[in-house]
Amino acid sequence: MTSGIPGASSLDPLQPLTQELGAVVHREVERVRQELTRPYRESRAGARLLGGSAVLGSMAAGSATALVIRLLDRRMPGTASAAVVTAALGAGASGLAAIGRARMRQALTSPPQAPAP
Repeated sequence: MTSGIPGASSLDPLQPLTQELGAVVHREVERVRQELTRPYRESRAGARLLGGSAVLGSMAAGSATALVIRLLDRRMPGTASAAVVTAALGAGASGLAAIGRARMRQALTSPPQAPAP
């Protein structure tokens, strides 16, 4: 390859250097990418297991709810026992939501604290 400038030397000696530099940069970028994404790739299995545990926990909660309703059915009519369990669960959910909302508001409105020495 020759340049369009008369008397200028060929750029062939720089081409291997440019290719080598490009390969080094590519390897370094790939190494940094692998280093940055490794913790996320390794935590994927844990996240899947946590998701599975959430599904099984929800199923257990549903079964426990059915058990409580059946136990209450011995003392009161079926509709009343279902209403009592629904009201108790709704009150618990409302209470937890109110506490969570208050904590989030407090965290978002409080000034950042300096780290402890």
